[in-house]
Amino acid sequence: MYNIISGTPCKDILVDFQENCKLGSASFEYGYVTHGWWYGFKRRNRHRLVTKRGEKFSSHHANWTKMKNVCQMYDVIYDELVDAGVAINL
Repeated sequence: MYNIISGTPCKDILVDFQENCKLGSASFEYGYVTHGWWYGFKRRNRHRLVTKRGEKFSSHHANWTKMKNVCQMYDVIYDELVDAGVAINL
């Protein structure tokens, strides 16, 4: 987490907050978030975050990428782009 905010204004804001609230102990380094903060963040925002493993798909899903299906998808998307005025029929 520290690498994300290192060298940004967010780090300075975090340091100011930690110093003003007198957080930490003698060995505490200002500008770092702790594991407790991270777990609390995930708990407070669990309705917004999705943390799960990827889904495994069965082998028959490979059939979806046949040329016929790709052409049909292209035609549908192209028609929508023409209707939106983003593309023109040649």
